Amino acid sequence: MSALTIMRQGPPAPAEKPRTSRKHLPVILFQGDRDSTVNARNIDGILHQFEAARLKPKITPGTSPTGQPFTCTQYQDEDGITMIEQWTIHGPGHAWSGGSAAGSFTDPKGPDATKEMLRFFHAHPRG
Repeated sequence: MSALTIMRQGPPAPAEKPRTSRKHLPVILFQGDRDSTVNARNIDGILHQFEAARLKPKITPGTSPTGQPFTCTQYQDEDGITMIEQWTIHGPGHAWSGGSAAGSFTDPKGPDATKEMLRFFHAHPRG
């Protein structure tokens, strides 16, 4: 499948079983809940890969400093370490959350995806 087809339709049904290894890389995901370019099924495909890890979701609603509502779901392992953060931004379509108003496909209302990604990956150093 082409990348554009997968973006719009989502991945095909998972062909393989979820991995049971604890060696998953940490993942942070952002999706506008009105995005008609990238289908939310793509996130479902990523989450499916972690099913066997039995991560527990911790759901936190919030609002950016400029009033943009969002939901952040942290999927944590049995030690309480967040392995996946899923940010659903309520309202925007296909846009970089927190990006400059001068850019294309950006939503300056936030939350600031760049800042959150830096925070997330600084908390998960790879050695």
